[in-house]
Amino acid sequence: MKRSRMYDIRFMQSLFPAAEAEAAAMGEREPGAEHLILVSLGFQEGSARRVFERIGADPDQFRAAVVSQHEEALRPIGLSETGPDPDDPLPSPSDRPAGIYRSAPSAREVFPEVVKLVKRDKSCLSGAYLLLVSSRMEFGNTARALAAMGIDRNELAAAAQAEIDDLNA
Repeated sequence: MKRSRMYDIRFMQSLFPAAEAEAAAMGEREPGAEHLILVSLGFQEGSARRVFERIGADPDQFRAAVVSQHEEALRPIGLSETGPDPDDPLPSPSDRPAGIYRSAPSAREVFPEVVKLVKRDKSCLSGAYLLLVSSRMEFGNTARALAAMGIDRNELAAAAQAEIDDLNA
């Protein structure tokens, strides 16, 4: 299913502010790859959810895995933090700081690669592309959260590619 470039603009206009809100809700200053994934899991286009479902993983468990891994990363340095209440509303995108979009290194690593693949495929942005590129990350909160869920990154990459192939058919 080919979509227009206008779709890409709308996707980004939804993705980035929502990822910032996700990061803020988790007490982080800048969104990382895990926040991009969390947001994409809620998108109506549904490809990120379908990727998780293709491998028999519950997409709704990713948030808990991210929070858990964040807490585990803080524990060895003597910090503790309780995760956000999943029933709390996200901060409004209008509450985000004005100016240049800022993101964590993992998001800066993932998103340009997603754009390259989308251009290569002459496709449009989707959550499946975010998962494909994120599955290649060996380190960081996203990789640890996927491992905590028992997800093999190669299996996730194959499922993401299959979803992309279906979208582009």
